[in-house]
Amino acid sequence: MTTHMPTLVSLRAFEAVARHKSFRKAADEICVTHAAVSHQVKALETTIGVKLLERTSRSVELTPAGEQYYPPIREHIQGIIKATRRIQTPEEPDVLLVQSYASFNTMWLQPRLADFLQDNPDTRVRIVSTFEDGDYDMHRFDVGVFNAPPFDKRFDYSPLFETDIYPVCAPEALKTASGGMPLEELRNFLLLSVPNTWNEPDDWDCWLDAAGLDRETMKFGSVFDNYPLVREAVLKNHGISVARAPFCTRDLERERLVKPFDILVPEPGSWYLATQKERAPNPKLDTFVDWLFEQIEADPTMRLFRA
Repeated sequence: MTTHMPTLVSLRAFEAVARHKSFRKAADEICVTHAAVSHQVKALETTIGVKLLERTSRSVELTPAGEQYYPPIREHIQGIIKATRRIQTPEEPDVLLVQSYASFNTMWLQPRLADFLQDNPDTRVRIVSTFEDGDYDMHRFDVGVFNAPPFDKRFDYSPLFETDIYPVCAPEALKTASGGMPLEELRNFLLLSVPNTWNEPDDWDCWLDAAGLDRETMKFGSVFDNYPLVREAVLKNHGISVARAPFCTRDLERERLVKPFDILVPEPGSWYLATQKERAPNPKLDTFVDWLFEQIEADPTMRLFRA
């Protein structure tokens, strides 16, 4: 079977529209007209024979196929942009580069970072998000936070934290204002998920086993590339997902998400901090690492551990 390859221009247009959820904003970013972006996305859908976007007069949403297609396209497009910028601009020795998953960066680190920068005004921090374990940018990386076992000999690893997981859903999914849901009602919902890596057990398998529920009786929905994406689907009441306790605390406090059950289980795997072995002394990096451990120790949803 011959695969008809789409053009880079059409992929760039799709990536921008999917990220902004707006043809206008995508056109402004790429510096072309709204009509040109629309034409490129339509050409892409024609080439691959799949509808990727649902267009209305007021919004743009990814179709199920678009949700599956977007993450790898985003990764490759952003990788090309980063590689191009890297050879066009010199290194930034005064910038501390912190790399982790999009979930850790956006749901936990970013809300706390302002306090660190206020207390350390001479330190500049750049957050780099990755969506796959081992997706390290060796030459643009000072410290990393990963839910992955030590495996790369280029890095020193320090145990960082362990946490718990449990299902979360939109408030609209609950039938009673007081919250809570009988366990047997879980069979009536789509279970959304993110695939685990490093041969760790599946999140839903761990939780369903602890709850005494049979996986075969459940209805499983879409599999997402990362937790920020599955969070958006849950917020729209498209299903129920398993969440990591530190990353959903703010949504629970603001009642954007709720816990339908009281059962929680340890997350498969542990989190480690990684730093390059071959690096010059960096007091700013040491200060950031010390601050990171203080923040984790102060978070009741996280547990420090020893390897």
